Order: sequence, then C-alpha cells, then structure tokens
Amino acid sequence: MICRLVLCSSPFRLGLGLFFAAIPAFAIAETLWPGFRGQGDSHVVGKNLPLFWEMGNRGPGNWSIRLPGYGQSSPVVWNDTIFVTAVSGAEKEELHVLAISRVDGKTLWQKEFSGTQHVKDSDTVSRGAPTPVADAERIYAVFESGDVIVLTHDGEARWQRSFVKEFGEIKGPHGYASSPVLVDGLLILQVSHAGPSYVLALDAASGEQRWKVDHPSQTGQSSPAVVRRDSQNQLIISTAGSVRALQASTGEEVWALNDIRGNSTASPSIDGDYIVIGASAERGGGGPGRGRGGPNQGGPPGTDTAAKPPARGGVEEKPSTPPGSLAILMGNQESAGAAQVAWQSPKISSGYASPLVLDGLAYFVSRVGGVQCVDVATGDVKWQHRLPGQVWASPVASNGHILFFCKEGTVVALKAGPELVEVAESQLSTTDIVYGVAADDRGWIVRTGRGLIRVTTEIK
Repeated sequence: MICRLVLCSSPFRLGLGLFFAAIPAFAIAETLWPGFRGQGDSHVVGKNLPLFWEMGNRGPGNWSIRLPGYGQSSPVVWNDTIFVTAVSGAEKEELHVLAISRVDGKTLWQKEFSGTQHVKDSDTVSRGAPTPVADAERIYAVFESGDVIVLTHDGEARWQRSFVKEFGEIKGPHGYASSPVLVDGLLILQVSHAGPSYVLALDAASGEQRWKVDHPSQTGQSSPAVVRRDSQNQLIISTAGSVRALQASTGEEVWALNDIRGNSTASPSIDGDYIVIGASAERGGGGPGRGRGGPNQGGPPGTDTAAKPPARGGVEEKPSTPPGSLAILMGNQESAGAAQVAWQSPKISSGYASPLVLDGLAYFVSRVGGVQCVDVATGDVKWQHRLPGQVWASPVASNGHILFFCKEGTVVALKAGPELVEVAESQLSTTDIVYGVAADDRGWIVRTGRGLIRVTTEIK
C-alpha cells in the first residue's frame, strides 16, 4: 500500500563527492549538501530522513519561507546554514544570495548585486538556474548574467568576476544554467552555448584564472562531473554533441566522444568505470516543457541545436546514431586513456532530471515522468514505472530508497533495486514548481520557484 500524505504551507510562508576530496572525512557528515546534487551524485549522507510525512506536520524543524525574486537553482547546505540564490527584475538584473538557518528558516543575511548581462525575464530562459557551491570558507554563486560572486559564510565579499564581460555574452534562446564545481582548489565553470564556448578554471581563493580551454559551440545546460582516474581528477563535460574528459589541473583533453545527441540538459553520473549520460530522443533533449499557466512556464532551459563538432585528436568518430541515453566505459593508462560507448538506447529517455546511479543500477526520469531502472553495464531495463507527474528535480538516494520530487509537489519513494517496490507517496502543498532538493542530517530542503520548504523527521 502507498501512503498518501500532505504537508501544508501558509500562503505567506511558501512553500561525486570526489570534487570535495580535500575535505576531511569527519567534515563530510557536517557538510551535508555542498553543491549541485550534493556531493555530485545525489546520494544523501544523513540516515534519518523521512520517506513520507503526515498531513499538516508542523513540528520543530518543519518550515516554509518565501524568497525574493525567482530561482531554479537548488539550495546547498553547510552545517546549520542553507545558501540559496535567486534573480529579480524585468531583465533579471538583480541578483540575490541568501543564507538561511536550516533550523527555523530565518534569514541570516541577504546580499544583492547587479547583473552584467541583462536578458528579458520570461518562462523560456534560465531564471536563477545555476546552483551555488560551498567549501569550508566560502560560498560561490554563479548567475546566468555571467557573474561569479564569492562570499564568506558570513556574507562578506571575497572576489567577483564577470565571464561575459571578459569573454563575450551568452548566446542562444534559453540562457545559461550550468552549475560550478570545486576541485583541486579550482572553481570550474562550463560555459557552453551558441557562441564561443569554453571551460574555465579560477583559483577558488583569489578568483585568478588558472586555465581556459575552448569547447565546441554546443548547448550545454548540464553541469560538469568529477571523477578520479589514474591518480588525477578529471572533469566530464557533456553537451549536445559530445562528451569529453579534461584533466582538472590543466584543462588538457584526455578523450572525447562525438555524435552524442539529445544530451543537452542532464548532468553526467559516475558509477565506477562508467559514465552515465541522460539523453532524450524528444526535441530539445530535455529542453523546455510546459508548466502551470501556459507553454514553457518556469521550465528549465535547454535545447539540442548544436552542429557536429569537427574531428580532433583523440576523438572517436562514429556513424550518426539516434539520440538516447548511454553509458561510457572509461579507459585508463594501460588503454592509453581511451573511452568507448558501452551501450546507447533511444528507448531510455532522460528529461530535465539527471540520472542517479546506485549499486550498478541507473535510474532515469523522462520528461513525462516515466522512471526506468537500467543496468549500468549492459543497458538492460529492469523495470519501468510512471510517476504521477513530471519531474524537474534530480532524484535522490536515501538509505536504500530513491525519492522523486515531482514538479507539482508530489513526492514518491521507491525501493532501490532490480525489482519495482513502491514505498510511499507524500505531498508538498505549493502552488510553485519544484526545481531542486537538498538534504541535511534529518530533513529535506525543497526549492520551489519562489520559496523553500523543509520537511524533517520527528525528533524523539
């Protein structure tokens, strides 16, 4: 039996850890959720999070708040502080960075900045989409205006840069949405769009440029993933048309695979020697969909309009293949750093949500809310399930379960594994779209377009 439960919300108070390898093990439990998809894999560290919650649960630690402006970014958590970003103004010219107490939802501090590139606010473009990332000293906020704003945990400014002022404005119909990652003391930015594209590494402490490498002009709303290979950290960059690996310390290309289609939106997921890439045969590869009130309302940006990039050294050329999700088997020093497609299937579809991998299985969510459990090594589909709605937030793994936060507020918990087991269904009471989710040691922090909601277990 599935439990159907509701959390109410007041109309005035709305509702791969590898890139943190330098953080001591004891600090990871305290860090909780420092970037997009937590440690980069959407796996929850805390063991006391609820799989469902009771109607009207207003106990200690449960709260909902309204934020300034609008945001599609996910919240991040460092100890007792939640950091979140938003944009406002007719041209999204106002940028907001906030620190929120995870205990009671009170605003600890709020900072406003002016954006460099102004784009008319609409439902078809990025609206505060990049998720910030935090380390022990700083919070790094990136906006689709091209601004990088770095603050201390107390809200004091440390450094600021504008990559559109330095390297040119973002071009294309849907804006910029890639989230930054931290690795080897570097802040990595993936700037992939219709104009001159690149991957940029900035010194995390000072903001100074360490390296910049050109990238094919391919739409890429996904975020980089980090993987440890041959005693070095590598960046996995997935954009519409290619998947490539770069050395994190230098930006040097390790390998590249072209003729990859439909992969503009979902971020790569790592499972041992495999890279799982979510893609879609639907137009846009996970691009804008429909939301409340009309076409494309509040939808995540993304489209698949890139031309095939030219051949380069280390690039494996293949005949044109239909778009669809795939797994890449990475090589090592013994195999000269080569990588190859292990499998690819147009029948396995990924929309806005990034695929989640756990214990050799990958969980894909299509644009219409269809879940597929797939063997990472072979591509065999173990089971399929239709969720009660679309999902724009990436699914999360918690204590042997996978939770799906549907965009309308329904939350579905399924047991992880090769057999479909439905566990619970809960409901967030919100009139906003659910874009992202974070976790602390006993609660979920859910990001809607205009607010945050925290759902916790009852403290005994």
